[in-house]
Amino acid sequence: MRTIFIAIVGLITWIWHGAALWAQDINPDRWTLSEQGAAIVDFEGRQSIQLSGGMAELTGADFQDGVISFDIAMEEKRGFAGVYFRWNDNNAEYFYLRPHMSGKADANQYTPRFNGLTGWQLYHSPRFSAATSYKFDQWMHVRLVVKDSKMDVYIDSDEPVLHVDDLFGPKEAGSIRFVGAAQNFHLSNVQVTADSSVETVGAAAARAELPDNLIRSFSVGSTAVAAADVEAKSRLPQQLLEGQVWQNLEIDESGAANLARISGRTREVNTLFVRKVLTADTAKTVQFQYGFSDRVTVFLNGRAIAYGDDTYQTRDYRHLGTVGLYDSVFLPLKAGENELIFAVTEAFGGWAIKAAFDPVDGVVLN
Repeated sequence: MRTIFIAIVGLITWIWHGAALWAQDINPDRWTLSEQGAAIVDFEGRQSIQLSGGMAELTGADFQDGVISFDIAMEEKRGFAGVYFRWNDNNAEYFYLRPHMSGKADANQYTPRFNGLTGWQLYHSPRFSAATSYKFDQWMHVRLVVKDSKMDVYIDSDEPVLHVDDLFGPKEAGSIRFVGAAQNFHLSNVQVTADSSVETVGAAAARAELPDNLIRSFSVGSTAVAAADVEAKSRLPQQLLEGQVWQNLEIDESGAANLARISGRTREVNTLFVRKVLTADTAKTVQFQYGFSDRVTVFLNGRAIAYGDDTYQTRDYRHLGTVGLYDSVFLPLKAGENELIFAVTEAFGGWAIKAAFDPVDGVVLN
């Protein structure tokens, strides 16, 4: 009878019961592992999940608000490991560690995932990362407290090392998935509690003020096209615009519009069209500032007038490809409507456009 009672108690600590889901050890029956890069092993006296390029999903979890905690062991070398939560249809929230950046401003990071794409190149300020020093080759405790659009992150600490007050991803319950790449990461003591009554206590870093001339929204075509059909062309093939459904996309606090909200991409089909219309009373030339990730071809009235490549590591080994108003072009406008199209190509780390335009007499920007 005592054995049966213990078994029942153990079952209750695992299944949904009221508002809580508990996973208190690494039991193979409670995890779905990717075919490669993930395994359950003994490490440092504990049964653990080893991640080396793979993924481990907590079976049956349906998490929206609550607490996610785990112990992690990692080496002092390059790598990336963390947890996706509220995973729905390849959209999720994501927090991860960079052991090779221990003590630096980008030792860790929060970023949303839209249509299978994370955006670390867009979200790289103290509002999304914390300079944290790590312990290596021993267990370190990480705890996330999530409520609505806010998150506190504890890393071997009694107070949050990071508070995010504007989670951008799904606002609904979803699955939980742990990932690790570029070295062997080990996870143990994973505990997940779904609890809508939790509260966050941290304070976020101040938001950066956005320039007054920053463009707040863009029209984005809903269908991605192949970069090879656009980047090598001096004129924009008009057939690529046929059938495009133009959607309004607003910028977020980064000042950029995250194009991954509109579409996913494959390795070859990875370019979206971003459109603005300038109406001029007479022919005149005006300056237009912009930033992008990762590559862009700029077309005015169907003719290519600029090209840029800010892909990760294109300029030097440390070039991150972050998005800023680093480029500008002088637009030779004709009288009447002028169609400005940015063909933005994503390679890795974030798909985005931002732009700024100082008011010019006789020019209306739509």
